[in-house]
This record gives sequence, C-alpha cells and structure tokens, in this order.
Amino acid sequence: MAALLAAAAPQVAADETFDVSAFEKKAFEWNGFVELRPEWQSLGRGTAGYQLLFPGETRGSSQRRTVAAEISGVVRHKTLSFNFTGHAASLHDPRNSDGDARMYEAYAAWQIDPRAAAEIGKRALRWGKGYAWSPVAFLERPKDPADPELSREGFVMATGAWVRSFDGPLKTVSLNAALVPTTSGLNESFGAEGHLNPAVKLYGLIFDTDVDLVWAARGSRGPRFGVDFSRNLGSNLEIHGEWARTWDAPQAVLTAGNTLAVRERGYGSALLGLRWLTERDTTIIFELYRNGSGYTTAQMQQFFDLVRASAANPALVQPAGRAAAQGYNRPNAGQRYAYLRVSQKEPFDILDFTPSVTLIANTGDRSYSLMPEVTYTGVRNLELRLRLALNRGNASTEYGEKPVRSRVELRARFFF
Repeated sequence: MAALLAAAAPQVAADETFDVSAFEKKAFEWNGFVELRPEWQSLGRGTAGYQLLFPGETRGSSQRRTVAAEISGVVRHKTLSFNFTGHAASLHDPRNSDGDARMYEAYAAWQIDPRAAAEIGKRALRWGKGYAWSPVAFLERPKDPADPELSREGFVMATGAWVRSFDGPLKTVSLNAALVPTTSGLNESFGAEGHLNPAVKLYGLIFDTDVDLVWAARGSRGPRFGVDFSRNLGSNLEIHGEWARTWDAPQAVLTAGNTLAVRERGYGSALLGLRWLTERDTTIIFELYRNGSGYTTAQMQQFFDLVRASAANPALVQPAGRAAAQGYNRPNAGQRYAYLRVSQKEPFDILDFTPSVTLIANTGDRSYSLMPEVTYTGVRNLELRLRLALNRGNASTEYGEKPVRSRVELRARFFF
C-alpha cells in the first residue's frame, strides 16, 4: 500500500495543487447575525400568569417586536487566542420598550501544549449531555427548552484542561477545573459574594461510552455532585443521561397561611434521553427530566390559587408577587417534565425546507406547550422561521396558567 501511494504521489502533484494554507487557522475570524422577530399573542385573561403580568387590565391580545444582533470572533497568535461573543437586543411592545447589550463571552486562551490549556475571562461552558435540560451544568445559566440552542451568557472564570489518550478500553481521559469568583461587582447573579466556587469535571471515553464526573464545592451555592453519559447504540441512535445531587440548597415555600418560608434541603435531579436520525432524515429528540429543585403539583396549585385570589383581595397581591419572584414563576418550576422534538429535513424533496414540532409537557399536572414550526434557508445567509406556540392545560396547572394562550412568531435571521 505504501508503495502504491508513493507511485501515485507524482501524478497527483502534477494534476492538482494542494494548498496547505487553506487548512491553517486564520489570525482573525468572525461571524454573526442580525434578527427581526415580530410576535402576535393571544392572552388568557383568567389565568394566574395574566394577573401577574397585566394586573388590572382586560386586553385579550398583544403584539411585540424584538430586534437582536450577535457577533462572535477569535483572534489568534501562536498558542494564544482571544474569543468573544457580544449580544444586543431591543424589545418593543405596547406596554414598554427595553434594550440590553452585553458580552456573552470574552476570554483569553492559552494552548500550553497538545495536552494542556488554560482560559481566563467570561466563558459560557457546555457541561452535560442533555439537550433541553442539563442537571450537571453547575456553572451555566439555565437553557430555554423552547430554544435550547440559543447562545447564553457565561460567567467570569478561570479554567484549566488536561487530556491524555490511551490504548485499550479506556481511550481518553481529560480533567477540567474551574474557579468562578463572586464579589460585589463580579458574577453577582451566580450567588453570594466572597467565594471562589471551584468545580472539576473528569471525562473518560471508556468502552465507547462518554462519561463525566462533575463536582462543585460549597460556596455561593451548596455542594453538588453529578455524573452523565452518552453512548451511540448505532450509527443513527444515541442515548444519554445525567444525574446530579445538591446539598443545602435554599427553597422558598408557601405555608398554609400563604407566607413564604425559606428552607435548606438536598435534592437529586435526573435526565434520560435519546437522539435518533431515521433513514428518511427525520430527527427525533426525546428526554424525561426530574427537576429535584422544583415544586410539587400541590405546591404549584396553591401558588396559582393565591395569584388568582389576589385579583379580588388586594392584601394578597404582595405575598403573591413575592412568591412569584422567589421561584414559583420561574420557567419549569415543577418537578416532572417530558420533551419531544421531531424535525423532517426537506420532506417531499422540497429543498431548504424543514418542518418540525416540539412538545414540552409537565407530566405531573398534564399541561403542555406545543410548538409546530417551519424553517426555510433557501436564500443565501438568510434563515426564516415561522412558529406557533400553544399553551394548554387545566386550571391551576403550569401551562394552563400561562398568560399567553397562543403565540405566532416569525424570526428572520440574516447571517454575516
């Protein structure tokens, strides 16, 4: 074989030129997009969410428009690089307008040698194997299950990585360590100030299975430990899972008298999912999620009843608002969820056209959000997405009490 390759080499060189520079990393690279997203909303006037968002109003519909831009880039010099992602958005609706601009990432990296690297700055990590949720993502901001692939803002941190390869069942081992310091002006949203918040992730590729062990020390948050895995069962089928345990985590809970009591407790969270690409280019993603930090169905029902009662009793407005701010009104505040996404690439040979449907369900109270959508990419550097979102459920259920009953959204994103 080596002789054949050697004999063929002169002929290849004579017929075509091999440009090594085409495969070299450039000193500067950048990309980004601008986005326009108008929305039309049908509101549920009798819901708890409506009472929180539009107190004293009687509107049945709403419109809003979001304009956003994002730019990412990297500057390289030998073994050093600087990476950045900036994001800006402006929201306009009949009630108010708001704008924001911030750096999602801005960090320097040093490739010490092929086995070791270090980074410092604002970094958005991607720990965990889950698609819609990730219990072991201890150093990240939560994903939006309705749009889990959106960029997210990171935290300022220092990280180091070491990797080594082997022959045998254990093929690769890597160790990632991170420090996320909190002060009065640094990482304030991460938790209480005055802590370094060290964390470690140990990765191994063993028997063709990706496994991570993740640990975060006590600091701004309670100590946490987790494990995740991912394995291909075939060329088109992958299964993954995560489990995490948290100790001494504060939780605000409504008492029988509708006052808030803050308690510290430990809890476990878990996720199990799969990704399947069929022979017809249908992609199926399915996940089951147990949110140990969430509220029971009975606790959520008490909150919704309190909010609705506050419409007729002004004395309940303050405790209802306080409970909402302390955790009851956060996304996915329940304990048991299911996620299903099915997308079909170019059905019926319609080029650059991808329909899909996403279902997010609270399996505890049987409420859900259903989101059919179509995406078109037939115009160069332009992506068009039309999505319909339907929130459905009985009274005193999570999605049944959402302020928006249905929403039509058009997203036009131009890439550069």
